[in-house]
Amino acid sequence: MSTYIVLLRGINVSGKNIIKMAVLKELLTHKGFGNVVTYIQSGNIVLESIMQRDEVRQSICTLIGEHFGLDISVFVLTLQEIEEALYHNPFPETAEPNRVFVTFLDKEPDAGATDVLTAMDFGPDEFKIVAGVLYFHLPAGMAQSKMNNNFFEKKLGVTATGRNLNTVRKLIELAKK
Repeated sequence: MSTYIVLLRGINVSGKNIIKMAVLKELLTHKGFGNVVTYIQSGNIVLESIMQRDEVRQSICTLIGEHFGLDISVFVLTLQEIEEALYHNPFPETAEPNRVFVTFLDKEPDAGATDVLTAMDFGPDEFKIVAGVLYFHLPAGMAQSKMNNNFFEKKLGVTATGRNLNTVRKLIELAKK
């Protein structure tokens, strides 16, 4: 049995892609996943399975498509991957954890696209890509910034989903229970 952290991209945002997490938890449990725990309504799930990662991803995509009629991106990560992402956070410990984002990418972004972004002036906001994970720090908060998931997806040609440090830490805690 392996423990996985599942991140659903772009659900329950602005009234779109609505998935009730309690319903999804019940469906996942019925489908045979073990110790299913959801965290807040933004698509964070910790579960156990005998399936391999790609099988877990496909099974969840199929379940969401069949039950909710949605085609969304599903990221399936191991506890080790989440812990490594937290460990490699390039921003200071003093940064407010709700203003530092850890963003998982479906593939390595093109170096040229990354270089173009790096050359742009974002004021106090900054981003870094470390070991295939995108991190960004928004000292004044997301409402004051150009940087968000959609921005990075368009500029880098990737599919991505991110969580702030508070959520990443909570998912690690839940996966270790």
